[in-house]
Amino acid sequence: MRLAKARTVERGRVIFGVEHDRIKNIVVKLARGHAAFEPNEPQLDDPVSACYRPREELSPKELEKFEAVPSTSLWPEIGSRALQRLLITPGATHEDWVEVQPNRYRYLTSRVSGVLVRIVIAEYLGCEVIWE
Repeated sequence: MRLAKARTVERGRVIFGVEHDRIKNIVVKLARGHAAFEPNEPQLDDPVSACYRPREELSPKELEKFEAVPSTSLWPEIGSRALQRLLITPGATHEDWVEVQPNRYRYLTSRVSGVLVRIVIAEYLGCEVIWE
């Protein structure tokens, strides 16, 4: 019923509306998992910012900013996945993009100011969640 309600036809093309609250909930859940797993910074409170957009809608400057890896001199917590990656992988930093599946899913976490998680799904949807 929800799918039928979201369906519209414009100029002969079938278009489905987006349930933004549901997508935002999924993005925040994914980011919570990455925050807990990678830098060992569980986030139980609501984020101060949670947004997502198709990457093709970003300007070149916005895309460059989104793709940039934040830099910090803080080391990850002992025992965290980020510290393990830093110590095991030659040339890696604990804030690099982590490619889970090529062209399907990647993410990065950072603790520059608070906790930042960026996610890219299918090289299409860019997501960013920030906690203070």
